[in-house]
Amino acid sequence: MSYSIICDGDGVQFFPMFGARQVVLVEPAFIRGSGAITVMGRKGCVAGDESQQQWAAQYFIPGYSPGSGMVSIVMLDGSQVAPCITAETSLILQGTQFTARFTLTAPAIMSEAPFTPDAMGASMGRGYFIPQQVFVTAG
Repeated sequence: MSYSIICDGDGVQFFPMFGARQVVLVEPAFIRGSGAITVMGRKGCVAGDESQQQWAAQYFIPGYSPGSGMVSIVMLDGSQVAPCITAETSLILQGTQFTARFTLTAPAIMSEAPFTPDAMGASMGRGYFIPQQVFVTAG
């Protein structure tokens, strides 16, 4: 199956649940591309671009004050990487869903005594790309 090539400035969307934490990005997320290929004047995203970026977020747990952290992409799905043909690195495709991680920077605090902070461990979630163009595909 062919999927749209992901380019610099394309949207990144995360599902809100990262384990028991409901995560909400502080501002919209966009991926930055560094590939040699351009599509409609924008650099294509290549494997590795996704791991170079993080997005600020707040998170919520019932019975706790809000906390904050950073969301990052940790692993692309096999459908999101085009096989290398002439380039040294693979292109990122829209594909299905990638694996994401939420890492705490400030824990949520229990609203009532004993006012215990949330555990500082990371939570895993999922997300997907939102391409702006649908004309150039690979797969």
